[in-house]
Amino acid sequence: MASPTVSVALPVYNVAPYLRACLDSIIEQDFTDLEIICVNDGSTDESSAILEEYAQRDPRIRIVHQTNRGLASTRNTALGYVRGRYLMHVDSDDMLRPGAIRHLVEEIERTGADFIVFQHIMFDETHEFDNWYYDFDRWNLEPKTSLTQKLDILHYHYTWSKFFRVEFLNKYNFRFPDGLQFDDNVYHWKVLLAAEKVVVLPEKLYRYRMRAGSIMWHRGRHHLDIFRIFKEGIAHFREQGVYEAVFQDFMQYKMGLQYFWTRDIEPRFRYLAYLGILDGLSADEERFVRDYPHLLAPEALRFYERLFASPLYRRGAHRLLAAQLTARRYLADGRARLRQMVQAARRRLSQHPRLQALLQRLLGFQLMDPRCLDLLHNYQNVATYWVQFWRAYLDAERAQIPERLARLQQGLSEDDRALAEIFVTLYRDHLPACKDYSRFLLHKDLLWRPRERFRQAQGRPPVAARYQVFLEQYPWLSADVFAALYGLNALPRDIQARIRAGGDLIDGGAFIGDSSIQLAETCPNSRVLALEPDPVNFSRLQENIRQFALEEQIVAEPLGLHGYAGEFVLRHHGAADFPDQGTSLLDDFRDTAAHGGEHQLRGRFATIDALVERHGLRPVLIKLDIEGLEFEALRGAVETLRRYRPALIVSVYHHPKDFFEIKPWLEALDLGYYFALRRLDLQSPVSDLVLLCYPRLAELGGSAVAADQLDNTP
Repeated sequence: MASPTVSVALPVYNVAPYLRACLDSIIEQDFTDLEIICVNDGSTDESSAILEEYAQRDPRIRIVHQTNRGLASTRNTALGYVRGRYLMHVDSDDMLRPGAIRHLVEEIERTGADFIVFQHIMFDETHEFDNWYYDFDRWNLEPKTSLTQKLDILHYHYTWSKFFRVEFLNKYNFRFPDGLQFDDNVYHWKVLLAAEKVVVLPEKLYRYRMRAGSIMWHRGRHHLDIFRIFKEGIAHFREQGVYEAVFQDFMQYKMGLQYFWTRDIEPRFRYLAYLGILDGLSADEERFVRDYPHLLAPEALRFYERLFASPLYRRGAHRLLAAQLTARRYLADGRARLRQMVQAARRRLSQHPRLQALLQRLLGFQLMDPRCLDLLHNYQNVATYWVQFWRAYLDAERAQIPERLARLQQGLSEDDRALAEIFVTLYRDHLPACKDYSRFLLHKDLLWRPRERFRQAQGRPPVAARYQVFLEQYPWLSADVFAALYGLNALPRDIQARIRAGGDLIDGGAFIGDSSIQLAETCPNSRVLALEPDPVNFSRLQENIRQFALEEQIVAEPLGLHGYAGEFVLRHHGAADFPDQGTSLLDDFRDTAAHGGEHQLRGRFATIDALVERHGLRPVLIKLDIEGLEFEALRGAVETLRRYRPALIVSVYHHPKDFFEIKPWLEALDLGYYFALRRLDLQSPVSDLVLLCYPRLAELGGSAVAADQLDNTP
């Protein structure tokens, strides 16, 4: 019998309610040259009968029966029956998305990867939703050949999230550690370090089922295995000589996971879990908490700081300390239950009709109906500053919009394709035309992707105290954008590290210096060319540069950017007292009478290519937020892009031509850029949408930087 192209390994244990859906998702794939190896791990429900039924219908299904030995043993058994060139594991309560296997085969043959990593979507009985734990948006899509690049996915350990070349697996004879739950952690670390080339796909090809009875979500005794897994991981990293290189990433994962799993474990296993934490601590964990506190959640950080300060810990009295921690947790749980009871009683009392009537008479006004609170939490104010540009463009180009949107979405991640669709739908269908600063309420479900809604629930990001002066002077500036560093923090981590290692930054649209100053302080080895054509803004830019003592690092010029050098006239509302955003190079639709009158100001354009040559720059980053002239500025930067391959952060929300046309134009230059869309300001759905563009790491800035020069802090 000829060997199939793909082997699918399916461990089966008591999953009868879900097994049919899983098998259907595999056998209905449009790629048919495959075998399905079903290892029945001693199931006691109807799983065996379902397997036999499907095997009779489809000869590609092979069944292997064994006594119950656990997931790791079941996967190892399947490895002994593999005949295909490629292998993927599927958990028998999950599902593949249509077309997944064909896409994976095409990509592994095109790229020659040892294995491919792909993303997943989660689902339950009622709906699909994004995984909030893994930040797929921060992954670099460049093939991963170095350890620095592999750190992106060091802890994306799921075996079912990978498509393996069997020749690679056989070369090292990888096996799962028998007898351990969550065995895929150690297996993943081994295959990741051994692989010469790993490719990451932006598509979500796998559907992970959320169910109460699964191993992952039941916090029982098996979760204690995580402490053995950490020990095996440390031993392997030391054996491979990469322990210090993975230290920050591994310790962030270890310290965070063991804390939160112990917090949520069944009460009867708390003592053993605390003892497992204590027995796994060393000077390395203390060093991590001391040197990298920002990498831990505040709750976990407080726990470890108290732990390391404990006299019992210093004396090595782990059993006594574990008992003390367990007792404290029981007391804390009791207090929490009491608080919940009191709050529930207060709610019942406050909703009593007689009390409501009494409060209304005393206060003199009607209290808000509690049901109306949903409006405050689930609806978002939407400022429509430039909606007229968008509506006019979408109306005029209606026939071409589907094609242009599809062209824009090519090569983007699944999340980014959805964001592009949301942005167009928002302007086309939901925002009415307006001629002023009117604001409208839109439901978040129309605006935010699930992961963005999760980020909103975490609260507004902190802003360093020294930058508060900008937010106080200009309340419309967004704290979200400060935290995103104008898009720098949204770039993949290895790209960020390369930018911080040195090179020059160009800040197009520097405004009053808020972006230039923050970028300069974040990249102390870089020069920043700050460009701002508005004389009012430019004066304040210079003043702020002096106030932050950055005159040696930031070079400010009163210039706008375009595809040619020349002069222009811009309109400035309220130039004397700066009541709003000041200038606009686009057709301005605001009511001049209501905004302090109109002032005309003259300015000068320059090209990025000319500025790079004049200042002798080696740019690693170009940020453009220039009121709708972003495309024109890039046309004047072609030589710079070809020579230095800088990362780009380009605002594409001012005008639809930028949104639809910049990415295809850059792709036509054939510079090897990867692209992503990010909405930096989660408080305003039509502001601060940027296109991120980044090259291969070795090409960024026109020259490679040694790996040991990069700071890989997440």
